[in-house]
Amino acid sequence: MDINKIRRQIIKEEMEFPKSFTFYEERDYGILYHNIENPNSGDSNHSVIYPERITDLRYVLNDIANFYESKGSSYLCIYHPFVADYFIDNAKILKECGYEFTISPDTPVMLLTEKNKIDLPKRLDIRHIANWDESINNDVLTCVANKEHFTTVIKNSMGENNYLFIGYIENEAASLLAFHVSKHGVTRFDEMGTAEKHKNKGYAREMNRYAADFVRNHNLPIAYQWPAHKTSERITTEAGFKIAFTIPSGSATLAEYR
Repeated sequence: MDINKIRRQIIKEEMEFPKSFTFYEERDYGILYHNIENPNSGDSNHSVIYPERITDLRYVLNDIANFYESKGSSYLCIYHPFVADYFIDNAKILKECGYEFTISPDTPVMLLTEKNKIDLPKRLDIRHIANWDESINNDVLTCVANKEHFTTVIKNSMGENNYLFIGYIENEAASLLAFHVSKHGVTRFDEMGTAEKHKNKGYAREMNRYAADFVRNHNLPIAYQWPAHKTSERITTEAGFKIAFTIPSGSATLAEYR
């Protein structure tokens, strides 16, 4: 397994996956995502840049600001380009152009490389959802916290190479998990959620076990995700995911938009 190649594939996917559910314009230097109908979604409203293609960062920063201003957007954020210390090395230019940046701890990326260690009785009726309708919409809303973002992502990315699984108890939605197979040769675990009344009962573990086994049994490209918190890391580790490397994290925002 070529970890460096997988890392490049994952970074490419992270930069491009919003194309499936939001509007965007491409530039030589990157991609500008926008959706004023979903203004609170960072995934739907941000820009990504390719440092290796940039010769004039001031031009790029001003072009990004002008673009979002022309869209009437109140949200302007440049995601970290996954190049170590990029914002720090360019702090002077960012400040001169009116940007502020934050650096977060590096994000651990987990790959599905180990055996499943979850041993649970089968309690959920786990269904592969291939088509969206009002009942599925309600089931999804039951299971997720960020309802506006999740329904936008899923409704606009249903179809080939996208997988949504919902676990039911007596026909009541209890937990869900969604992933997709990228054109860049990796499988991205996108979302997980459990209905409030069904939390802390092990259903997320059962969903992760099922999804991990599905990826293995169907010979899908290597799966990855990053844990949202320690509980998530424990559950995904039990399903066979293992931290393989980290990627830089952070963002730059035009000061007047903060």
